[in-house]
Amino acid sequence: MKKGILTIILFCFAALCLAQTQPMRFMGINMNSTITTFMSKLKGKGFVEDPQHSKPNMVVMKGMFAGERVKLEVHSAAKTHMVSTVNVLFNLGTQFTYADVQERLTSKYGKMVREVNKIKDEPVFIKYTTDYSLWHLNVDTLTNEHNAIILSKCGYQSNSPLTISYRDGKNSKVENNEINSDF
Repeated sequence: MKKGILTIILFCFAALCLAQTQPMRFMGINMNSTITTFMSKLKGKGFVEDPQHSKPNMVVMKGMFAGERVKLEVHSAAKTHMVSTVNVLFNLGTQFTYADVQERLTSKYGKMVREVNKIKDEPVFIKYTTDYSLWHLNVDTLTNEHNAIILSKCGYQSNSPLTISYRDGKNSKVENNEINSDF
C-alpha cells in the first residue's frame, strides 16, 4: 500500500516537473539553449550564417525550411544569450499562401487561439504585419508564460510575404525584462 502511494506521488511530481520544463522546439532543436549552441545545431541542418545582416542579440541565417529557401532571424536575451524567438521569413516568390501555411500549422499544433484580420482596418503606411494567426502551446507553470507560434502576413515594403515566429515563452519574458529594466 505504501509503495503504491509513493509511486503515485512520484509520478505526479515527475508530471509536474515535465509540465514546467517543456521548452519550445524549432525543427526539432530545443530553443532553451544559448544562441551559439542553437546556431551550431542549425548549421548541422544546412543553415549558413549571414553576418552582414546579423546584429547584437539577433543572428540571421539562410537555409531550407519546408522545401523553401528562407531566412531565419534568431533572437536572444542580451545577458543570458538564451534563444527567445526564431522568425522564419519566406522569400517573395514562395509557393505557399497564408492559407496554406495556416492549414499546415493548424494540422500540426491544433486549433488557433486567435486570428486577427487587419488588412481592411489599417492605413496604407503599415509596413509589416497585416493579418496574423496565433497558436499557444504548452505553458511554463513557473513563469505562466505560453510558448507560441505566430503566422503573419506581411504587407507594404516588406521583403517577406509570410513570417512564422516560434516564441519560447520563458526566454521571451527574460528578454523583455532585460529590455525594460532601463525604463
